[in-house]
Amino acid sequence: FSFPYAGPQRAMLALRSHPRHGNDVIFKIERGQVLCRSYEDCTILVRFDDDEAQSFSAVGAADNSTETIFIRNYSRFLSRMQKANTVRIAVNIYQQGAPAFEFDVSGFDATKYKPAK
Repeated sequence: FSFPYAGPQRAMLALRSHPRHGNDVIFKIERGQVLCRSYEDCTILVRFDDDEAQSFSAVGAADNSTETIFIRNYSRFLSRMQKANTVRIAVNIYQQGAPAFEFDVSGFDATKYKPAK
């Protein structure tokens, strides 16, 4: 990214299972401003392996942090991710366009993940 977020950029992709908040897909960058508000959905592109990119809705964090978004349609995302080796997520970042972040999900072990009911 350019100033003031210059340097390598890392992102995190997490599945969260919380007894009170339910199941979430969380995307977070180290530095920068994801253009997705906490009160208004935005659209991101997600590509599983070499399939066509798919639109997903997302929403910003309730605390208004600009580095984190919650990807909607948890079941659809998880279902596609379990069949993939690579997930690429393109997100609009302030003054940076929509870079694609790549995640190796080939080691995901569904038997060790227990989603909230």
